[in-house]
Amino acid sequence: MNEYVRKLTALANRVPTDIIPSWDPPSGKIRVPTQAFSEFLINRELGDWAEDLVKRAINSAGLGLEAVRYGRSERLVAGEPGFKEYYNEYIKELRTYGKRPDLLLWRNGAPAESEIEGKTAEVLIPVAQSAIAAVEVRSSQQSLTGARTEDDLSFTPKVEDVANVMRWVKQHGVKHYYAQVIFGAVYGISFEQILELLVVGPRDGGYSIEREPRNQFKSTIYIPLSRGLKLSTRFQDPELSAFERELSSGRVLFGVAFSGGHVEFDPTALTSLLTH
Repeated sequence: MNEYVRKLTALANRVPTDIIPSWDPPSGKIRVPTQAFSEFLINRELGDWAEDLVKRAINSAGLGLEAVRYGRSERLVAGEPGFKEYYNEYIKELRTYGKRPDLLLWRNGAPAESEIEGKTAEVLIPVAQSAIAAVEVRSSQQSLTGARTEDDLSFTPKVEDVANVMRWVKQHGVKHYYAQVIFGAVYGISFEQILELLVVGPRDGGYSIEREPRNQFKSTIYIPLSRGLKLSTRFQDPELSAFERELSSGRVLFGVAFSGGHVEFDPTALTSLLTH
């Protein structure tokens, strides 16, 4: 166990149980979703675009960093042939190894994404352990425009994901960060700082925990963006295009594809984030 893992473990042990009831993975029966909705497709497309946006910004920041996609990339949706088998395998992996970060960073020796895609978390442990940082990319259909400020918009880690990320960190020993993409800007915060805020509680930490329909009523932590660092100096919105996807059942889902767009990161801000 390296010093980073020891420090985060000590913080996790101090988080009140009314915030994180248990750090252990669930052991009950896996409940497989049986129906997908158009909103799921839109959110997945937005998330994939945000990951690529952050990846490109890191790689072009002039710091000698190379970000590589590490998260799972399957495109199945509930109700399609093969989804049940995929979902069961995914949850078993999540319970055993924790949540894979969306991006892994190297200064040199980064593997090609083709060397990662389709491989199990167990096989990829030594690959991930060689990275210098891991990034979880969150996205939301919010914009930093008009009267809105960074105090009005939030980092949005899910409570269940905090425990899953902690499990991954313990097994890999790689520093972990969150990047929040909104329309107009990208902000970053370290996983260590998130745990520090959870320790002091919502009132003293200046955040809230809510369950909302758009997040499938899962408990989500809303941490003001002002608690983190603004990474972006220039942001170009993506182009949008509608699409439809017909399932084997005959149901048709409608989605929005995000393409293009551009963001530039402040090298000083990114360096500051990664040294926390």
